[in-house]
Amino acid sequence: MLLTSVVSSGPIPRRDGRVASTENPWREDRYGFLRWCVLPDDEWSEWWERIYVDPELKRKLRAHANFALRHREEFSPVGLPVHGLALLYGPPGTGKSSLVRGLANVVAGDLAADGFSDQVIFAELDPHALPSQMLGESQRNTINLLEKSLPEIAAKGCPVMVAIDEINSLAVSRGLAAGGRDPVDVMRATEAVLRGLDYLAASHKNVYIVGTSNFVATLDEAVFDRIDVVFEIHLPDEELIELILSDTFGELSNVAIAATELKELAAVLVGRSGRDIRKTVLEALVTRGGAADRPLTAQEIVSVVERGSE
Repeated sequence: MLLTSVVSSGPIPRRDGRVASTENPWREDRYGFLRWCVLPDDEWSEWWERIYVDPELKRKLRAHANFALRHREEFSPVGLPVHGLALLYGPPGTGKSSLVRGLANVVAGDLAADGFSDQVIFAELDPHALPSQMLGESQRNTINLLEKSLPEIAAKGCPVMVAIDEINSLAVSRGLAAGGRDPVDVMRATEAVLRGLDYLAASHKNVYIVGTSNFVATLDEAVFDRIDVVFEIHLPDEELIELILSDTFGELSNVAIAATELKELAAVLVGRSGRDIRKTVLEALVTRGGAADRPLTAQEIVSVVERGSE
């Protein structure tokens, strides 16, 4: 089933800061919870190829998404329950959200190549749309998201991949919430998430959800019972840091850093996230003195690290 593009008067801003073409713009659901677009899209390939994490983690995540979207209907929800729900957790800046975008695109390509589906809908939750200060409103919003909005998108007939950043903010641990403010409202919202996930798993097997979290300890334990696979994304080791640095330097026209210096830089940057590493290179560029076209050196990056540790 091919989805035709909506009419647009011009480029539509993407949530990630880019601009989608008029051929593949972002759409919004009618409740204001989700933005969605159609994949595969060649421009999205970098979200998978240029996010450097453990290659085995990537392989397993991709395999699970393909399996869930292709084979869920073959299994009994009792004998071999497949909920179509994965969780990525780890420190901020390790590429979790970007990786979900890349996963959606690469899986869309896999499904198209095998003739399973020409298109995949990728939907991102607006993290500010659900929480509310009004009693019971968060619960109602959560029900509308999981039992109305997503089912309406799933009814289009394509596989649907959904990104929910900081999923623990929707399904807060009821044990932790018991001692906080408005505990009853928080508990009801979490219970609405559980009910909605069960509804989607039973009624819309073409939906695959990836949640991300920086603080997985605050996620309600019952949600873990519904998650098929959990992947921890660690801070990059020296080998991955070299790849991140090389990729970042590829954006520049003038770099004077030898291979031996690259290894030394990687050792200096251990303990930082991929995002921090790229920002460190940027800071070295914008804060150094002298001509702007002068080659970037390893020492200039080291100087940024040393200033930050003072």
